[in-house]
Amino acid sequence: MLAMAVILPEATHDLFITANIGMSLGCFLLAGYITGQLSHIIGPRNRAWIVFCNFFQTGLIFIAAALQYSYGVHVEGTHTVIIIGLLAFAAGSQVVLSRSLSMTEISTAMATAAWVDLLIDKNLLALRNRPRTRRASFLAALVSGGFFGAYIYRVVGSEAALLLSAAGKLMVTIMFLFNGAEKPKVAQVSV
Repeated sequence: MLAMAVILPEATHDLFITANIGMSLGCFLLAGYITGQLSHIIGPRNRAWIVFCNFFQTGLIFIAAALQYSYGVHVEGTHTVIIIGLLAFAAGSQVVLSRSLSMTEISTAMATAAWVDLLIDKNLLALRNRPRTRRASFLAALVSGGFFGAYIYRVVGSEAALLLSAAGKLMVTIMFLFNGAEKPKVAQVSV
């Protein structure tokens, strides 16, 4: 689809603006690279690193919301590209961070995998099934958040939707401070 938008710009009209797409993809990949490489150095499951990354991502979203409040919403232009870049960088970093947490039940990049994993779970109807419950909770939050965000967007505007998103992310960042530490893995000795 991206190739079609670049090759045939007259067919896509206002739907695809090359500068917006380029900034989005570029910042997403750059954030993935930077966050991923720094995770290898610092330790992907280091609590301070996780909190810092989430706080940094939250800051980027707050800045994007502030820019939209200040300059308004436009389909293209310098401010639009900057806002898209900030949001794409936050998203790229979030995807890498979620992967490093090794919670395969929750994919922030693609809900399709979570839906499929939920539907094919052989213990789907079991009373106690932590992976199923995680997936179902993730998908319920994603769907309800999507509808709630769309409502906020329609009634108040995208600036408010971004602000609400940043506030939710800040809440998650604070929650990371109170998570229990990982239990050390005990090696089994065979006799």
